[in-house]
Amino acid sequence: MTAGNRKFSKRQLLLLVAIVGFLALVVLPFFSWLITDESLTATSDAQFCVNCHSMEPFEAAHNEDVHGGQNAHGVRATCADCHLPHDSSFNYIVTKGRTGIHDLYVENFGDLENIDWQAKRAHRESYTYDSGCLTCHTNLEKATMSTNDALIAHRAYFREETDDQCVTCHENVGHHNISEFIANR
Repeated sequence: MTAGNRKFSKRQLLLLVAIVGFLALVVLPFFSWLITDESLTATSDAQFCVNCHSMEPFEAAHNEDVHGGQNAHGVRATCADCHLPHDSSFNYIVTKGRTGIHDLYVENFGDLENIDWQAKRAHRESYTYDSGCLTCHTNLEKATMSTNDALIAHRAYFREETDDQCVTCHENVGHHNISEFIANR
């Protein structure tokens, strides 16, 4: 029998199918998930985002904010925690890709010197997501019930009687003194 004419026994064929099946159904998806997860994590924090020089004032303001680590617990929100939706993995990845491509284009081909960053802040509801806020502030509704002022301020939001978002009222959240940092760029 020559090497080109070798026949596999049923047992060898089943073993080969099992190995290929294991690789296709377990190992390949695991490594795909691992690579995707590591890539998303590596491109979600200020260290990555500030590679674009136009983001430097926003990182500086973030570093001075309680969400940037200036709190008693040292907890630090990443850029993606607030600026990407957390309602579904699909929406997260699609929005991350769309936003990333847009930002990359503007950073390289846009007129960065003439962007009115203060005017863009008026549209913060379009690039800051409540689902991110509520990922960390999981007990917000219950906590607001404990004080009358907080209850009154958040009642319409939790009853879904308003289209307001967290950043509608908390306009500087995540970026302490952002107006000063923008003005001093």
